[in-house]
Amino acid sequence: MKKLIMFLTGLVLLALTGVTVYFVGGIFDAGQKQLVIPYFFQPNNLSTQRPGVPQTAEYMGESQFLNLLVRKYITEYFYAAPDAENIASRTRANSVLALMSSSTVFDEWAANEASVIQKLAENKSMRTVRVIDDIFQPNGSKYWVVNYELKTWEKPNDFSISPTVTRGTMYMNITYEMGMRNGVDIDALHQYLEDGGDPAAVFNFRVNQIIQGQ
Repeated sequence: MKKLIMFLTGLVLLALTGVTVYFVGGIFDAGQKQLVIPYFFQPNNLSTQRPGVPQTAEYMGESQFLNLLVRKYITEYFYAAPDAENIASRTRANSVLALMSSSTVFDEWAANEASVIQKLAENKSMRTVRVIDDIFQPNGSKYWVVNYELKTWEKPNDFSISPTVTRGTMYMNITYEMGMRNGVDIDALHQYLEDGGDPAAVFNFRVNQIIQGQ
C-alpha cells in the first residue's frame, strides 16, 4: 500500500512538472530572437566616474575645461583632511598647488591658509570645498570671480554636530591656454604621471594673483 501511494504521488508530481513546463513554454518562446541592448549613463566628466574613453579638452571646450581646473585649484587651496602628512605634502614645492600657482601666490597660501589647514589636521577635523557657480570674468576685468562654500566638521566621528558652513569669493588673475605646458620634456611628463603626479598640473594653467572677497 505504501509503495502504491508513493507511485501515485510520483505520477502527480510528474504531471505537475509537465504542466508547468507547458505554461512556461507558452509565456517564453525560445524560438524567437531576444535582444538585450545595454545603455550606459555618464554620471560625471571625470574618467574615473564613467565608462568609456575619457573626454578630451577640445571636446569639452575651453570654457568648461578652465572651469574644471579652477574648481580643482580651489579644492586644493582649501580642503582639509584629518592627516598631518596630507598638509605636509601639499606645502612641498612639487605639490599640485605649487605647480598651478605663481611663487607669490603659493607663498601667501603657505603662510596663511596652510596654517589654518594644519590646525584642522591636528584637531582631526575635516573640511570640504564646493564651487557654487560657474566662474566668470566681468567685462574689462583681469580677475575671474569664483564663489565657493566650505563645510567644516570640527570634531571627528561625531555626526550629531552639524558642520560649520562658510561662503566666500575669490578674485583670481589666471593665465590659461588650451593644452599642456610648453617646454616640458615629454619623458619627464610621462614619468611624473606614472609616479602618481596630479594631471591637473600638466596644463597651461597658472594663478598669478588672488584677492580674497567676502
